[in-house]
Amino acid sequence: MPRSLGVVGVTWRERFLAPQRVAAVLAWGFLALALLVPLAAVVARGLGQAPWDAVAGLLRDPFVRERLGVTLLQATLSTGLTLLVGVPGALAFARYRFPGKRWLRAAFTIPFVMPTVVAGAGFLALVGPSGVLGVDLLDSLALVLLAHVFYNQAVVVRMVGGFLEAAAPNLRSAAATLGAGPLRLAWRVTLPLAAPAIFAAAALVFVFSFTSFGVILILAPGGAWDTLEVEVYRSVARLLRLDVAALLALVQLSFAMVVGGAYTVLQARAAVPLAAAPPLPRPGWAGRLVLVSTLLPAVVVTLAPLLALAVRAFVPPGAEGVTALGWRAAFAPSGLVGVTSAWEAIGNSLRFAAAAGAVAVVMGTAFAYAVVRGRQRWLDRVSLLPLATSSVTLGLGLLLAWPSLAGTFWGLALAHALIGMPFVTRAVLPSLRGVPASRLAAAAVAGAGAWRRLWRVDLPALRASLVSGAGFAVAVSLGEFGASLMLTRPEFATLPVAMYQRLGRPGVENYAAAMVMALLLMLVTAGLMALLDRLGGAGEW
Repeated sequence: MPRSLGVVGVTWRERFLAPQRVAAVLAWGFLALALLVPLAAVVARGLGQAPWDAVAGLLRDPFVRERLGVTLLQATLSTGLTLLVGVPGALAFARYRFPGKRWLRAAFTIPFVMPTVVAGAGFLALVGPSGVLGVDLLDSLALVLLAHVFYNQAVVVRMVGGFLEAAAPNLRSAAATLGAGPLRLAWRVTLPLAAPAIFAAAALVFVFSFTSFGVILILAPGGAWDTLEVEVYRSVARLLRLDVAALLALVQLSFAMVVGGAYTVLQARAAVPLAAAPPLPRPGWAGRLVLVSTLLPAVVVTLAPLLALAVRAFVPPGAEGVTALGWRAAFAPSGLVGVTSAWEAIGNSLRFAAAAGAVAVVMGTAFAYAVVRGRQRWLDRVSLLPLATSSVTLGLGLLLAWPSLAGTFWGLALAHALIGMPFVTRAVLPSLRGVPASRLAAAAVAGAGAWRRLWRVDLPALRASLVSGAGFAVAVSLGEFGASLMLTRPEFATLPVAMYQRLGRPGVENYAAAMVMALLLMLVTAGLMALLDRLGGAGEW
């Protein structure tokens, strides 16, 4: 019989093999295996035997300084332009209620969940060499900035708009006191009040733009606007210089962590609830004018590249009308090395998504269970670490730490699962916290042990959130590009990688096939997001 620990009815086995302890061990072990050890390998390889000499030599290198300067420049400009487009939209959402508001907010979110290759293909179809507008912006800073605004304006609209909607009673009270019109209210009250949320959104947008990879690789292939992230990839894929790649990744990671730390502080300040908001007013004629002028640019930036992508999938450059040229080229078997057919790529993507989704659900649930039932609240923020690490740096870390695993199916699935795991954790946390304590107490009184309570009480309550989290993890896996490009082998090429392969080949057929693959990826991702929206979203952030 197990020895008692002095607490009536609690044995040594029950205490140390309790589900919350097992969950904490699983969560910590997964994070260490998939993230912390790989990051430590990057640091060790980058710094080597003489860390200060390595860092000093890197920072003295003119090429590295130039790439760092370019990365900082485009990230700063992207952040400023995203705020310029997103903040007016956030103010409009917070100020008025109007028909179609929910659908419009969902439309703004679509680009944020779209894979980077879809955004790149969309802007190529719109303003690339064969774009529908007849304007070629390829390799220009303007195109990079537009793509980043497309991606990141949802962050600003949701974060700032959500904060201001909660602050609505305070804003109206201030307006009535001051006798202020809409413009004066926005300048004197709204913007100062929303400053923490605006700065938090700016920090997040800066990190996303600073670590930009797929957008740069597809829309600026000439190299003039290469970010540190792109240089990390090229140092591995083309130069086989893992030491240089590790140093560059270390510099990028340092900048991203500093800004990411500032984001967490600002987010905590922005998350303070002010009051429950009553229904917003409907706009008058002046309000409708404000809505159109503020939301129309954001709508155009959001929808134009996606519509252009759909057009080019059915009407390739030079075609006089709708044709199946791209579809035939995409799905035809390919005997060329480095070119994967859509059938093979879809099969690979589905296999990786299934494996990664399963692992992400188990590990994400373990994190949430350890936080709520094990009261290890520090794991709440630790679960977000994979999102603060770029996928290319993650791929490099896995390559350095686990070289025998990195090129295998499960090595790549592990990378996908790590990136999707935080979405599962954030989906499960609110549902687990919402399980009534009385229900757990009743089960305990009835003689149910901790594992039985987990199986009979907690898991049934988590069914919807587990489906939602799994959907997000699958969507992330389907669109994952950076780590896949770093670690993939020809037989493991996923749909984003296969699309990028086609873009690198000359000819109208390859271009049209790439547009078809991007369109398929866009439709699958949008379908998943629509399903998740009906299930109630992805939990808390």
